[in-house]
Amino acid sequence: MNQEKTNISFPVDYHIHTMLCNHAKGGMESYVKKAVSAGLKEICFLDHLTLGEPGNRLSMAPEEVPFYFQAVSRIKNRYREAISIKAGLEIDFNHVHISLFNKIAESFSFDVIGASLHFPAGIDVVSRKSGWSKGENETDLIYGLYLEHLDKMLDYDYFDVICHIDLVKKFGRKPADNFEKELDHIIDKIAKKNIAVEVNTSGYDYPAKEAFPSFPILEKCRKAGVGITIGSDAHDPESIGRHYDKALPMMRSAGYGHVCIFTERKRFDVPIPNIEFKAGYPGTSEFEVRTGLSDDIKDNV
Repeated sequence: MNQEKTNISFPVDYHIHTMLCNHAKGGMESYVKKAVSAGLKEICFLDHLTLGEPGNRLSMAPEEVPFYFQAVSRIKNRYREAISIKAGLEIDFNHVHISLFNKIAESFSFDVIGASLHFPAGIDVVSRKSGWSKGENETDLIYGLYLEHLDKMLDYDYFDVICHIDLVKKFGRKPADNFEKELDHIIDKIAKKNIAVEVNTSGYDYPAKEAFPSFPILEKCRKAGVGITIGSDAHDPESIGRHYDKALPMMRSAGYGHVCIFTERKRFDVPIPNIEFKAGYPGTSEFEVRTGLSDDIKDNV
């Protein structure tokens, strides 16, 4: 995928859900208004498309995708003077449905397709009601299974970004094995395919108490030349832009000087400016963007 520069001002939030996923609150316009009031310059709706059990009840159905795309297109036009709005999908990996994923991705002018893994081999690693969240299953076994499915996901080309790449840590469970070899292989594969990795700030609100991915994984990504996006994974308007005050310094410390944004699957780089926060999450994240880059990232731009 070609990379280009763009003059759009940061900040952006590239992971926002809608009520179509059946587990988010608030109408689409309420998210847009919150993003505008928070000072964001660009957002991307990245709602769930999950096919098959057990997650399809927490997703739009394939026949709802046209309605979803049209709804984003309408609100994009309505707020075009206030904020840039992009349309995307978060597609949950399921090798049985790859042909349908490709058909959907090719049938609409989506700006970005994200790939995620919530149910490796049908095991729920994301829900608070899951056995995994309550301490069931052998930890190293599930980590190994999760990484095995991530590796399989990377054999396909229907997506541009990997969402919350280490989601399996969400409930604070740490493996005895460090899985360095498997991680290095996966990151090398990501770099060769020129896919971006999302910095997902929702992890700070869960027992993991850190972003997805962790700093060591993010640093591995940077050393491998992997681009990054940033998103709040907002399922309610108040969560837009959450924890950027924690995530942005981490991104800088890992050596990143840019984040990626997308237009019709074409990738652009946006410099990370020096952001001064006036008020943190919860509530509206109020911040101002300085015109210059902070000293600690100038060498990486």
